[in-house]
Amino acid sequence: MQKEAFNYMVPIIGIPVVDEVAQYKFTNYVKAIETHGGTVRFLVRNKQPAELFVANIDGLLIPGGNDIHPKYFGESWHPTLKSVDAARDESEIRLSQQALEADLPMLGVCYGVQIMGIAMGGNLYQDIDDEYPKEALCHPEINGVDSQHDIEIEFDSLLNQITGKRVAKVNSAHHQAVKDIGEGFVVTARSEDGIIEAMENPSKRFVLGVQYHPERMTETPEFREHRRKIFEAFIQAASE
Repeated sequence: MQKEAFNYMVPIIGIPVVDEVAQYKFTNYVKAIETHGGTVRFLVRNKQPAELFVANIDGLLIPGGNDIHPKYFGESWHPTLKSVDAARDESEIRLSQQALEADLPMLGVCYGVQIMGIAMGGNLYQDIDDEYPKEALCHPEINGVDSQHDIEIEFDSLLNQITGKRVAKVNSAHHQAVKDIGEGFVVTARSEDGIIEAMENPSKRFVLGVQYHPERMTETPEFREHRRKIFEAFIQAASE
């Protein structure tokens, strides 16, 4: 199926949402995409088959969200889980699988990197403080403000090529994290405590998942540069 011709010069970045109202929660993503040369198309849950949506976009962004239901990676419910939307999890796991099969450029953010891993057989630490075997840094947000910490980036990884850095400061707002990566992925960044902060699929054109939130890294020149480079690279891959 061919993509709609009227938008062919501007890459169309698809973002899945629960309903029409939820679109307004993702203004940071929309601004980042539009600022760097793309346009956004939302997939409202149950409004269109994933296959048709994937066929008519140039890139897929799986945005941040809440905790993921453990049934999708074969574990029982942890008592600290909150705001779980199993229907969203199922829908976006399926959408990620479709996009990976189609070799569509993908960017996963926070919840998104976790969903991408689960889509390929990976799993999570449901609660870092309780399940991670070592003492962890502060990864959740504090009183509504993102935490911050450094990440160490693997040499010659996609993220290294994009940012030009081996160490970068990022924001942080999560209490779950990728434990075992899914099939085809490699770990390309970790925080000092060993938590996975980025993973990629080197067999695909552009598949990058980050545990942090580049769309809202705007407080400092360093953050803004990181944000710009991530979205420029993603939009460029979607335009090819």
